[in-house]
Amino acid sequence: MLNHLDWPYAWTKPQLRADLKTYFADFVVEEILGTEPSGHGEFVYLWIEKQGVNSEYLARRIAQFANVSLKQVSYAGTKDRHALTSQWFCIHLQHDIDFQPLETVFSEPEKIRVLRQERHHKKLKTGGHLGNRFLIRLRQLEGNQDELEQRLALIQQAGVPNYYGNQRFGIQGNNLVQGRAMVEAGRKNSRKLEKTESFWLSAMRSWCFNIALADQVQAGIWDKLFAGDIVQPQHAPQQQRIKQLDAMLLRRWQLGEIHPVLPLISDGWQLGASELRRKAMEHSYRDEQRLLQGLITFDFARDGRATRLMANDMAWELLPDDQLLLGFSLPKGAFATTLLRELCDLNDKSIEQHHEDSNLQ
Repeated sequence: MLNHLDWPYAWTKPQLRADLKTYFADFVVEEILGTEPSGHGEFVYLWIEKQGVNSEYLARRIAQFANVSLKQVSYAGTKDRHALTSQWFCIHLQHDIDFQPLETVFSEPEKIRVLRQERHHKKLKTGGHLGNRFLIRLRQLEGNQDELEQRLALIQQAGVPNYYGNQRFGIQGNNLVQGRAMVEAGRKNSRKLEKTESFWLSAMRSWCFNIALADQVQAGIWDKLFAGDIVQPQHAPQQQRIKQLDAMLLRRWQLGEIHPVLPLISDGWQLGASELRRKAMEHSYRDEQRLLQGLITFDFARDGRATRLMANDMAWELLPDDQLLLGFSLPKGAFATTLLRELCDLNDKSIEQHHEDSNLQ
């Protein structure tokens, strides 16, 4: 299987090189919820800053601390372990607990801070946020400064292909290995899938999207708009089909206000694309027909994903000692590394840290 470095580039492979995630604070992520807790209700919301801890593990520790079932703890989206991240957690809890002592459960390099504790009348569901803000420091930057400036401006103005990031597929592609095994084995007795099984299958679905998008990047149509396409606004999840193109629509597309959408694998998924994209997708899967048919049998809900990713509020500063400070926000479901790969050939230092951790176990 391909890894994320093999997906074709929209703006040619960068000659620049840089280190990513040398320290936790080099990759800062702040969740954008879009609403404020109401101050009353049966749910406790915790605004937590964490480093060295993944979201699922922290949810388990919260459940243990509150003496509740893990099902009573939720969060909108997973955040990187090898980063300094802030996000909301939600606990279905009638009585009051002071969650501040939860901080003492962790020790360096794992660390959390409970910054806020509020009540709310609605459960925080998966995907219940708008997006994430990023502040990223790249170190040991090597390459032509003119190329750096041109790539930054190009990414800001024209966006990048909206690939699923490498972390979606697990360490060494393990999620894909598990998902492919499930597809090849077929559905057994139509049983309800476990959470991990659904995640593996979803990773396979994401992989198929990347295959189709990669073909369209190579064909030069990934960011183009055609009659019959489904489009999605930059700042909203609602999607709609366009029957014909007009100047107003094309102007919105040019300004980055709307993006073309590719359908994700489901029953009748080909119907979610214009004729040109449908032919391109059929070409993408010519060697994966068995996998494709196997995935369809799992009855995924019909959905699609924008082919173009554009950052909001993108700004940067070139610092001394060959460092770049880059800030931007992305909608939910988007990956910062997908944007960064069009800028630099990245040396992810957190991968080295993961290997060190594994050797210690």
